[in-house]
Amino acid sequence: MPSLTRRTIALAFLALTLAGCGNSNPYEGMEAEQLYALGRQKYEARDWDDAIKALDRLLMSFASAERAPEARLLLANAYYGKRDYLTARSEYQRYLDRYAGYPDAPTAALGTCTSLVALSPNPNRDQNYTNEALGVCRNVVVDYAGTPQAEQAAGLANDMRRKLAEKEFLAADYYFRRKLYDSAIIYYEFVVELYPESEWAPQALLGIYHANKVIGYDDLADEAKGRLLSKYPDSPAAAEVRTNGSSS
Repeated sequence: MPSLTRRTIALAFLALTLAGCGNSNPYEGMEAEQLYALGRQKYEARDWDDAIKALDRLLMSFASAERAPEARLLLANAYYGKRDYLTARSEYQRYLDRYAGYPDAPTAALGTCTSLVALSPNPNRDQNYTNEALGVCRNVVVDYAGTPQAEQAAGLANDMRRKLAEKEFLAADYYFRRKLYDSAIIYYEFVVELYPESEWAPQALLGIYHANKVIGYDDLADEAKGRLLSKYPDSPAAAEVRTNGSSS
């Protein structure tokens, strides 16, 4: 990316100041390079709103400008910095729709992933955004394999899977604490079957063990114990079932 000279930035501010004198449109008369310089300067100062205004003006008035792809990505980043993640996601997607073959496409794709991850709520709430983030982040991993962005997206996808596993585990625990053991076992099994790599899987097997013990299904409890010790022998849950199981 060509560097921005101090002269370009100074001219941008001069044009902005002059245009503001008796003019309702402060960007009147500013060229694409000046608008980009102003937008970047405001972005680096974390003045998200003014950065967005300058970049929006550039993209509306100079859609074919040389800086348009950079401005589109910077606009998305500004919305992300403002924590307007839905708009950021839309702007990243607009970049991909227009500039799919550009070098910054992996960065924009990762932006769609990180925007949805930022929208993912705590595990007690509805996980629609979490599920969407998981799918989008996985697409980044596939579409841009071998890039740093794909590696980061893979880590975020794993985070989303852990959150979904925790969601199921909390549902199981909710039923267990209310002595609805059959329902608890169903949700514990979801965790084990759907998210076996997560830290919640051994905890779920421990839950299945305890629930069956309470019900009086000793054979099923022993089966859960065997699965736990076989699949997750080094987990805290396995250590607990060894201790409790030997005394029961």
